[in-house]
Amino acid sequence: MIKRLTNLPIRQKFAVIIIPLIVIILAFDYLQVRYHYLDYSDSVRLNKAITVGVEINHVVHEIQKERSISSGFLANDGENFGIKLNKQRDKTDSTLQQYYQELSSGELEELMELHRTDLDQLNSFFDKLTALRKNIDQHNISSEESIDRFSEINNMALNTVIKLIDETRDKEIAQQIHAIIYFLKSKEYASIERAIGTQAFSHNHIGFDLYNRFTTLVSRQESYLDAYIIIANDESVAYYDQIVAGDEVNEVNRMRQVVFKNDTLSEDPNQWYEASTAKINLLKRVEDYMSDNIQKRTEVIASKSVRNFWTFLILDVTIGVIALWLMTTIVTNLLKNVSILEGYTRRISAGDMSKKVVIPTHDELGQYAKTFNKMVYEIKKSHFELRKQRDKAKFLYKNIYGVSMVVFQNIEQGIFLLDKDFKISKFHSKAMNEIFNNDRIAGENFTNFMRPLILPRELEALEMFMRHLFNEDMDEEVVNQLNPIDQVKIHTEQNGIVATKYIRVEFTRIFRKNKIQNIMVTVSDETESVLLQQHLSEAEKKKQQETERVLSILKIDPSILRGFLHNSRKMLKSISERYEKNENDDYTELLSFTFDIIHNLKGNAVVIGMELMANKFHEIEDAITALQSKDVRGKDFLAILYEVDEADRMIAEISEMLYKIINIYKKFPTEGDSVSNIMVIDSLERGAELIAKELGKSVNLTFDNLENVVLPEAYINPFKDMMIQLIRNSVVHGIEAPSVRMNDGKELMGELLIELSKQDNELFIRYHDDGRGLDLEQIKIKAVEHGIATESELNDMEDFEIRNLIFHEGFSTAEGSDAHAGRGQGMHLVKSIIDENKGAFEINSTPGKSFEMIIKFPILNQDKEVEE
Repeated sequence: MIKRLTNLPIRQKFAVIIIPLIVIILAFDYLQVRYHYLDYSDSVRLNKAITVGVEINHVVHEIQKERSISSGFLANDGENFGIKLNKQRDKTDSTLQQYYQELSSGELEELMELHRTDLDQLNSFFDKLTALRKNIDQHNISSEESIDRFSEINNMALNTVIKLIDETRDKEIAQQIHAIIYFLKSKEYASIERAIGTQAFSHNHIGFDLYNRFTTLVSRQESYLDAYIIIANDESVAYYDQIVAGDEVNEVNRMRQVVFKNDTLSEDPNQWYEASTAKINLLKRVEDYMSDNIQKRTEVIASKSVRNFWTFLILDVTIGVIALWLMTTIVTNLLKNVSILEGYTRRISAGDMSKKVVIPTHDELGQYAKTFNKMVYEIKKSHFELRKQRDKAKFLYKNIYGVSMVVFQNIEQGIFLLDKDFKISKFHSKAMNEIFNNDRIAGENFTNFMRPLILPRELEALEMFMRHLFNEDMDEEVVNQLNPIDQVKIHTEQNGIVATKYIRVEFTRIFRKNKIQNIMVTVSDETESVLLQQHLSEAEKKKQQETERVLSILKIDPSILRGFLHNSRKMLKSISERYEKNENDDYTELLSFTFDIIHNLKGNAVVIGMELMANKFHEIEDAITALQSKDVRGKDFLAILYEVDEADRMIAEISEMLYKIINIYKKFPTEGDSVSNIMVIDSLERGAELIAKELGKSVNLTFDNLENVVLPEAYINPFKDMMIQLIRNSVVHGIEAPSVRMNDGKELMGELLIELSKQDNELFIRYHDDGRGLDLEQIKIKAVEHGIATESELNDMEDFEIRNLIFHEGFSTAEGSDAHAGRGQGMHLVKSIIDENKGAFEINSTPGKSFEMIIKFPILNQDKEVEE
């Protein structure tokens, strides 16, 4: 569609642009005129509807009076209200006659057509007055029945008024119409109240049903009046407050309270009727006031709409004529100038450059004409120069061809051209034969030529890349970034000997007449430089690893490092021994044993700052985790053993370096491989600080040993291993972030406490932190997720049993795993150490406040080992 539009002649393009603009202007004019015409029509219709509605309201007002007098007449068996009733009927009939005369006037024909059904139905209800009056005169109906019959007529009349006036486009008038509707409803209920009150005072009492009806009427009357006050404008509300006040209103309220008390009604019914009628007449004044205001408002809107209608009509027509004249003038001038340019270009295309183009205007087309004239001059000049260059080029071509062949025979790079079928050109440099060890090159498809030399995935990428090279829509620099053989390893064969080479292949587009004609390919043999670079990289990597190991040794206390290395090799050896004894092929249990060992060693490495080994142990953990979800066999576990041997080799190399610098550090203890109590606490303090720093937290580890308890040598490593896991668990899960601790009113630095004491024949180790404590609900959720317990089992558990779930193997509340948490082995390892050393424990936790674990070990003699 867009292409068809761009190919249209200029005249048609102008038509495509101008015709929609003219249609839009005309449509806008039509909508404006129609909008104001509808406002005018709506205002005129509403004005007539309000006129009819006012007449109906006059009839309703008189019927309301007749209803009340008739109720009193029937209540006193005709003794009272007889004269008043006859006078009121005459007044009602007179008002009805005025209503019928208004309907018969010719000005309401349009309104009559629109609401004929509603008005005919209302007139049929007015016709029922004759029969109703006859029944009242003959006392054939009760007072209550007469009220209901009159109310039916009034309700029909009020509903008809609502249908007549409840249609308008003006929001303000619509709001005031709803206000007068609520007011008419309230006035109707006030009239019924008058009728029931007249009946009650005539009987000197009021029955239960009539009493309920009376109170309901009062409540509804007040509700509609409240609605009227809310939505009516301030002027109408102020008029209501001014008019509906005084002695008559107070008297009605007083006598209403008499009825509410439901005692003997000794008041004169004529007094109630006169007071109620006076109040309703006041309400009628408010009703007439609002109707007059709405009529005046509609007359103003009608007048304004007529004025706006003609204003916009004249303005829009004027603007439309001017716009049409301007567009016609401009388009005619443009088309004329375009026609001149068109004729000029046709002459140039035919080779006629003898005349100049002349356009008298100073716009863009005039500038284009001057530019065309300059171009013609330059073209004539260029033709002469081109003839000279053509002759010169013929001479040079013969000489350049000979030089090119010499270059192709001696250049060290492989150079050739590719056509659009990816075929290699007939001429290529001699170096191509030497690089690829192949004499059959010319005419070969390049992708087929490379097929036996590179990997399948590289070949597939090369085919896609070659297609992009000939795609003119893609930038050459961008395409070359996708080159899959920018530097690639190939395997060539000559005389049965396979040689590996590294080549660099570069592609350059060659254009002819702005079209890609060929691709020039340059191939360089970079085997020697690549191999040299690989050798240098391996040497640099080895040097860097040795440097890291030396730095790791230098920053760690020699006594602690020596103990760590000795203990690590001993524990890694236990994995190999366990594997050799695994006669039942129970690799699941062996995998769990291996994970515990590696997790413990990783914690020790983190604490002493041996980052190199901590990372290696973390890699082994990842490999074990990947196997735990599979059916593990012997060949699967061999991969883990290989990683364990690699870790053991790294430890051996570190030990070797340690001994090389032993003359610098001569602080190794002579008592064997165990570190002293002080060294253990020092390493724990540094480990806690290191873990907290990595997690963006701050902690302070306090060691309390008031009784100067000395750990037996057999308990030093178990004590260190347990404290490492507890410290890590506290920093990761327990101690909150500084911002959270500040909001909770805690010190920004978390507090960790290790306390040693003795009692009887037991050693007590108390560990405490001031973190968030254990979240039992979170423990339940994670227990279900890990399949440790079901919801039914958890509901039957005591709190201490739920807390002990954290020691279950594989349990963790962390969302993911990293170097410090998420494996579900830390607390399981703590319990395993306690069980191995015949110990016991108990844990206490206060949510949001603290976590505490008390561990008890039997006291050993200094020369006694812990039983296995």
